Amino acid sequence: MPLLATVFFIVTLYPCALKIGFTDKPTHRKQHQKHTPLVGGIAIYFALLVTFFINTNFFPHQAAFIAAATLLVCVGLIDDYKGLDVKIRLVTEIAAAFIMIEFAHIKIIDLGDLLGLGNVHLGNYATIFTIFAVVGGINAFNMIDGIDGLAGGLTLISIASIAVVSLIFQDWMIFNFCIIFIASILAFLLFNLRIFGRSSAKIFLGDTGSTLFGFTVCWVLIDASQGEKNLITPTTVLWVTALPLIDSVCIMLRRIRKRVSPFNPDREHLHHIFQVAGYSINQTLSILFIFSLVISCSGIVGSIYFDIPERILFLAFIFLFGGYYWLMNYAWKIMKISRYLRTTKIFDRRVKIQRKEVDMRSKIERRYIPTQQQLEKIYKGNGFFLAFLLKQCFLPESKKHEEPKNKEKIFF
Repeated sequence: MPLLATVFFIVTLYPCALKIGFTDKPTHRKQHQKHTPLVGGIAIYFALLVTFFINTNFFPHQAAFIAAATLLVCVGLIDDYKGLDVKIRLVTEIAAAFIMIEFAHIKIIDLGDLLGLGNVHLGNYATIFTIFAVVGGINAFNMIDGIDGLAGGLTLISIASIAVVSLIFQDWMIFNFCIIFIASILAFLLFNLRIFGRSSAKIFLGDTGSTLFGFTVCWVLIDASQGEKNLITPTTVLWVTALPLIDSVCIMLRRIRKRVSPFNPDREHLHHIFQVAGYSINQTLSILFIFSLVISCSGIVGSIYFDIPERILFLAFIFLFGGYYWLMNYAWKIMKISRYLRTTKIFDRRVKIQRKEVDMRSKIERRYIPTQQQLEKIYKGNGFFLAFLLKQCFLPESKKHEEPKNKEKIFF
């Protein structure tokens, strides 16, 4: 149902968005060359509403989730269409987090055994910390949405990871909710990825979809890691959302170090650096998806199957973050050198192939051949013997064995 509903709403909203101008316009910061409808997020939202309406009481606190999602989607639509100030968006995200905490009673009450000294309980700071974490998670997925299919693919990996864990522990409420969202994301990616011969995305997610994705991931992860369920540890949450989380934090730290706003857009994300190095969109997506999947599986397998202590996993995540931050500081230099070497090598190879093709096609000797005027100048300079050698050297193969017709004119 969610997959078919998402496809239906995308196909229905696509011409409407083009007609009213609800599109992403090409600019110097963007790669697409034409106006692209921003209907991905609203189509997924409508598909979720239809699914929840048909399956009443599908999961606990369904009304609270719909209320918070509706608030985010409405503000996201306005932001996509006209643009909103960052402060308004932050207030909306805080309100959505507050709905999750007060009405759904989903919040972060402890951080697990991070230091080996017992669980770190937040007590009275649980609400403030949860709001901070949810706002950070929403913006992490919003900031990672830089190339076609990236935000949707990373969200799919995070939600699918929780679906596998909930299946292992037979928590059918969380599992069914994850399956609904996975189906909607897959339907969206059919139109957003550069597949089926497309050179660009058919539709975009927009801030509407990226904020909805980030909020949904935060909702599911906090619900699965806190309270009586406790399917995963709070440290495992960091591994499941590692790539969006680390990339956004590193970018914000670098912007603050440059004394600019942490929300100021730029092209210094990891996916932009891969493109500078000469990788295509699909190559970049493949690398980042594999990287995210490996990290997520490492955290889940290490925690559930190998029972690695939380302090070890947390320390390993800190090292991962530190290594990523250090590499990002030097990534531009490394990638520029890599791009230069790769581009030069490809260019040289292409030139050789083109020369070979031209030679085979034209069958013309590409060496320097002196003209008749140049030969006459050599004659006048008493260099008749040199002229004779040059002419014999560059004479076509078919005429080398023929007797020169103007032999007397050449020598005398």
